Amino acid sequence: MVRVLFLLMISLLLQAQILHAQTDTSIGLEITGKYGTDFMALAADICLDQPGEQQKANAIYNWVTHNIEYDVKALRKFPKSDGDKAILALKNRKAVCDGYSMLYTELCRAAGLQAVNIEGYAKDWIFDNGDELYIPRHQWNAVRINGKWQLVDATWGAGGLYQKESFIVRLYNIMFRHGRVSARSLRFRYKYNPDYFMQNPEVFRLKHLPSDPLWQLTDTAMPVSVFEAGDSSVKAFNLLHSTPRQSDPRLDKIATLDEKQKVFEYADRAYAFNHRFPLILSLKNNYRALSLIDRAMSDTLVSSPDLMLKDAKNDLKKSLDHIKDQKKSFPAEYSKLKQKNRAKGMVAKQHIRRIKTDDKRLIAQTKKYTKASESKGVRAKKVQVGIATRMRKVDARKIDEVQTAKVKKKDDAPELITILDSVKARGSRITALSMQTVVQRVQVKEKIMASSTLLDSLVASLTNEDSMIRKEATERLNMHDSYDDEVKKWSGLLVQQKYYVSDTLMQNYVEAFDTVTTRYVALQKIHIQILDLYKSNIRSLEQYRKWNNTDEGVKKLYTDCAEEYIAAADSAMKDNSTYMQYLNGNRTVFGALGKANKRQIKIVEYMEKAEKNRQNVEAGTIVRKKAFDMKENEIQRAAVQKGLKRMQRVVDKIDGVR
Repeated sequence: MVRVLFLLMISLLLQAQILHAQTDTSIGLEITGKYGTDFMALAADICLDQPGEQQKANAIYNWVTHNIEYDVKALRKFPKSDGDKAILALKNRKAVCDGYSMLYTELCRAAGLQAVNIEGYAKDWIFDNGDELYIPRHQWNAVRINGKWQLVDATWGAGGLYQKESFIVRLYNIMFRHGRVSARSLRFRYKYNPDYFMQNPEVFRLKHLPSDPLWQLTDTAMPVSVFEAGDSSVKAFNLLHSTPRQSDPRLDKIATLDEKQKVFEYADRAYAFNHRFPLILSLKNNYRALSLIDRAMSDTLVSSPDLMLKDAKNDLKKSLDHIKDQKKSFPAEYSKLKQKNRAKGMVAKQHIRRIKTDDKRLIAQTKKYTKASESKGVRAKKVQVGIATRMRKVDARKIDEVQTAKVKKKDDAPELITILDSVKARGSRITALSMQTVVQRVQVKEKIMASSTLLDSLVASLTNEDSMIRKEATERLNMHDSYDDEVKKWSGLLVQQKYYVSDTLMQNYVEAFDTVTTRYVALQKIHIQILDLYKSNIRSLEQYRKWNNTDEGVKKLYTDCAEEYIAAADSAMKDNSTYMQYLNGNRTVFGALGKANKRQIKIVEYMEKAEKNRQNVEAGTIVRKKAFDMKENEIQRAAVQKGLKRMQRVVDKIDGVR
């Protein structure tokens, strides 16, 4: 199994290399002359040094993708442009998809290549998995190269849409210059993509689906429902059901037809493929009716023009019925799109609010622990000063300065024995407490090491988290939304990283901080107890010296006690100094963590503005698309009504002749 997967990976890699190898990214770019609308002259110049069909088609693709700008204003307004769209694209150097496609076809034909415009469905920035597709809204090309039909999309190869402000510049301002953010309108960016020239048909239909299933260029047509379900469904279908088939006499014949003839030829096939597209049948019936009317009027050999006109009238009525059927779908279609847009906005809003809430909680927590580190540091410094003061007051030579009482006590006096017993008992207590300091110090050291490991993991996790949130923000800036795989990927990873890794590590780290500080405070208390015991012993021995100055062993005991006191104080100061360094370091750590969360909030706020802009643009686009569809529907209805009037004039004329 592993070997099969390995071979499959190698095969896919080789296919990818071949795919890129077949596109020459350098040819056709040097042509900068002005040719007006002369397709022949421009095509001749582009293809002058290109020896074969593939090189010519490639050079034309490169020229179109580098010289025709996507017309965003046209996208906003959905205008009904008059005239030849290929000519307009060449004249204005701007176009939407049909202009790109028709221009590419004209230039290919001018260069002696067979090319055709293909109308179909495409997963644009508004599309989400599960959306139902109705009217085809995108256009691309097929070009015949060395006997095989190849798929080309110059529109998508030219670049893409984005929100106006540069993400990197804005992000830099947010992070380092406290820049303010504002959502802007869509812009087109040239971003040449060689992948959309001669793309493998099975890869191409991940994002493109022709309304005529023949142009899928595979031996098995993929249903529209599979396309609507998303990329994973398409890939599964490709794997199990089909292989590319790029030579077919039916396609060669279709490519010779004009646009009306093509509609007439493939309308039934397109409607059978997607029953939500009855408008294609309306076009067919209308074209057929007009053809019958023309024949009835002009062909003198027609024996029964009345029957022919009756058929034309039936076709026109059918055309009106199909137009009505298409119009009936608009309310439900656009209502779903509006509801989905609101739902996407709500999902994004909840996601962003959750991030903000968590970051604000973490900021409050880091502030709390920053202040705790500072206040604990102040207290530790006071302890340090206190211990230093104690050390200055200790001097082994002070025993010689003790004034002996006028009345001395004997060596076996109960008071002296009690003092020595107390000193001995305190000494035992000091020994026990000293052992505790050793244990406590080891435990603190282990906890600090574990805390350091936690911090390393936390920093690594936050770095990953930061990368994920930036990538999600970038995808949202590029008009992807909460339902798109591009956003779902990073938001899903971010949720996992943030709430199940980083937050857990943060909680463990602050718990470790609490444990370390608690143990250090306990260690401080033990040190103070030891120093207090030493201090008590020194005072007791000084009292002993007042009552009896003949016992030289007491003097040595005092000297040893003073030296041990100083050593104990020095040990306490070292532990306390380490504690202060730990607190100071954590004050910096918590401050940095707080800044990271603040920076994340700023990025999220930018993401939020990008999402609001996307939602507004999508809402506006939905409204405009509906208005465009309604207008187109009315235009189609008016054309049919015009056909009915024309037919009636022909009937009246024939009746008048009789």
